[in-house]
Amino acid sequence: MFDVGVIATVGFVGAAFASRARVPIIIGYIIAGMLIGPNIHFHLFGWSYDGILADSLFLQSISQLGLVLLLFFVGLEFSITKLMRTKEAAAVLAVTNLAVNMFAGFVIGAWLGWPLIDTIFMAGVISMSSSAITAKSLIDLKRLGNAETEFLLGMVILESFLAMFLLTLVNGMIVPSDTPVNVGLLFGGVGLFIGFFALLAAVVVPRTAAIFERIKNEELFVLFALGTVFLAASLAEAFRIPAIVGAFFMGMVFADTRIAGRMKVKMESLRDAFVAIFFLTFGMLIDPAALGSVLPMLAIAVPLILLNDLFLTASLAYFIGFSGRASTAIGTSLVARNEEAILYATVGARAIRANPQLSNDYAGTYLTPFAGILCIVMSSLAPILMGRSNRIAAFFANRLPKSLRFGAELVKRTLKTVIMPNFLPIYRRKRLFQASLIFYAAWIIDLTVTTGAAHLAMSLLTPVLVFGVWASARHAFREPVRHTNYGVDGGPFSRSTIETFVLRIVVGALAIVGLVAILWQYYWPVTLVILYAYFLVVVFSMKVVHRRLGLGITRRVARVRLVRHMPTARSWRAASGMRR
Repeated sequence: MFDVGVIATVGFVGAAFASRARVPIIIGYIIAGMLIGPNIHFHLFGWSYDGILADSLFLQSISQLGLVLLLFFVGLEFSITKLMRTKEAAAVLAVTNLAVNMFAGFVIGAWLGWPLIDTIFMAGVISMSSSAITAKSLIDLKRLGNAETEFLLGMVILESFLAMFLLTLVNGMIVPSDTPVNVGLLFGGVGLFIGFFALLAAVVVPRTAAIFERIKNEELFVLFALGTVFLAASLAEAFRIPAIVGAFFMGMVFADTRIAGRMKVKMESLRDAFVAIFFLTFGMLIDPAALGSVLPMLAIAVPLILLNDLFLTASLAYFIGFSGRASTAIGTSLVARNEEAILYATVGARAIRANPQLSNDYAGTYLTPFAGILCIVMSSLAPILMGRSNRIAAFFANRLPKSLRFGAELVKRTLKTVIMPNFLPIYRRKRLFQASLIFYAAWIIDLTVTTGAAHLAMSLLTPVLVFGVWASARHAFREPVRHTNYGVDGGPFSRSTIETFVLRIVVGALAIVGLVAILWQYYWPVTLVILYAYFLVVVFSMKVVHRRLGLGITRRVARVRLVRHMPTARSWRAASGMRR
């Protein structure tokens, strides 16, 4: 009773101070948990303070309930119908942003000398954008009606789904068991688990939702909702999958039903109470003495996150068809790190500590304080950057060289017809290109995780796949290039130059990704040199195409002046070139 009373009271105080300071309430919970946890120790004038609460099994169990309810609500927002409206644009942005941020996490883990399993959880913490802070900031800034918001929310939701899938696989590989883990059986179990919930969503729930809607008694309805959530969580654990993933999928099952809104209303207070306990207990796990050790990690992670979200992801959003302001708004909205990152850190630290074959010297010790401080820093920066996104866009628009703006506009007008939703029949050829991208992405994932002779064999076959992607891209870009107005001379030379330039940028990026996946296992620092060299190639290519095609897009068209009155004879003489 004392533990619950202290947790509730301190959580209230922390949330009150966070609200007054206009920072996310979750930050108040984390700091309050650090101040009452067992890891804080200081002495002053003969008086010592060693925290108020211990890290008890009771508090950890309650916090687990909060985590399950939190992921259930995240699943309720994962509407397949809403996601299908965003289509390829959200998928391209989500996969690219997640992959680049995870690559940054791998760079940090390799630089620190961490083992592979610990590095994977580190990469997960760095790559997880906060859907809660993003949504709240969009509401505060009154941007829910903006054209890019639907794509942004679809992107964040898809990232959460991909992260849950990856977390499922990694957790299944390191959870201790009596028998060695069979990767094939693990993938099969995950497939059966996902297939079961797909059956629920497609067949069972749509036919039985009307029965659930007839439950008029609110107490019965809440018990029904809690039963489905925690039974799904227990089913996930039976498949050696984290319980939170089961709750997430159960939320997805009910997302497109009419009772989803009723679940949110009736369970919201219960969720908030248990989620507050989760973040407070997470703060209790943070050892303030370890903060000095994680500062070098933060000094690298924060600039890398800003580089990826503010520049790379925003640039990609511009390339596929968004305006400069919309692209910057998307980039700044992804900066926050909060509940998803803490989720990764919590599951990773617990799984590593529970496995006696793994060392606690890395992620088991430093991942929790690193995730806590990273969330505090990035969640404080996100609302500031989102509020100034228009200024940031104007700043770069006024200072980028004309050649870069010209080249970026050529890529944008081409990819917009291939990536963004459209209904014209001349652009249906893009399906082959999309299929090749999906296959190539799966190939790169396999190439990254394989070792030895299999890795060498796949490395030798990668150029063949790059050529196939190039051929499908050329097939998909030919008609858009022919029918798109680029603002330059529409002759065959110009169209051929534009097609070659766009193919060089797009297929070159995919080839560089493959080269990084090949060389990563041998000597990872060389990958940074390769990425920088590709950046220089892009800049040089934009300058060349700008020089060849002129300033057709960036040149201002002279205004046409209308002449009100002109004598007829004088006009005839001027037109015929005669003089008086």
